Amino acid sequence: MKLVSVKGNLLLAACLITMTAHAQLGNLLQKAKDKGTQKASEAIDKKLDGKTSGNNTTGSDSEEAAANGTTNSHKRLSVESVFDFVPADSVLYTSRFDMLPTGVLPAAWKTNGSGQLVKVGEFPGSWLQVQENATYKLKQNLILPENGTIEFDILTSCDKVKDLSPVQFGVAENNSVSDWNEGDIAHVELMYYNDNEVSSFAHFGNKYNSVTFDLNPYANAKMHVSIVLKGQQMKVYLDKTKVLDAQMFKENARKYFYFSAPLEMKNDAKVFFGNVRIAE
Repeated sequence: MKLVSVKGNLLLAACLITMTAHAQLGNLLQKAKDKGTQKASEAIDKKLDGKTSGNNTTGSDSEEAAANGTTNSHKRLSVESVFDFVPADSVLYTSRFDMLPTGVLPAAWKTNGSGQLVKVGEFPGSWLQVQENATYKLKQNLILPENGTIEFDILTSCDKVKDLSPVQFGVAENNSVSDWNEGDIAHVELMYYNDNEVSSFAHFGNKYNSVTFDLNPYANAKMHVSIVLKGQQMKVYLDKTKVLDAQMFKENARKYFYFSAPLEMKNDAKVFFGNVRIAE
């Protein structure tokens, strides 16, 4: 009987130890679970706070942004261009169209076509309205200086610039107007029909270049052209944007200024030029 009692006591003690161990293990697991939940919650809150306050993205977010091409680790560079055109002092010719009668071609100019001075209500002064396929040069044998400047304004009247085939202006080697662009050796072409392209060409070295320039804003608007001649070099600015700066002439080339109307003007589109100033 005593042996049975001892065995019973040992069995009861073992059960109590097992139950206590299970209870302690359960408490530890619950504590670990609670701690893990708290950490997960804190991590989620931190991530949400980061997104709200604009903090840095995680590595995976950065990789995803890079894959989508949306990274911006550096600011876009700010570029400042300079309009360095300075008109030459000694004036060789000014058009002064406003002092001449309208309806006629100015006596100082010649062409292979026709043209007339007109008034344009929205813009002061008088303007030379040009004709399709016509080139215009000064009657006087004015050889352009080796170092000098040319300025003039171009005005268009159109529903859209695409109605205009190219306008050309530049330098010829002779003063003849026997044909459109007669004697051209270097020019700039406003390619209105392409909306946003300006090209240049020089026979010397057979040079051709094309740049992007938005021409749409110049429908029914004025464009100021500034040209610098310096030896063999020629610079051209449209308003204050440089579109050409290159060696365009052979040494000691004879140079005459010319302006050529579009080959075609659709839907009653018109082109005018004026305010010409040539100086050295």
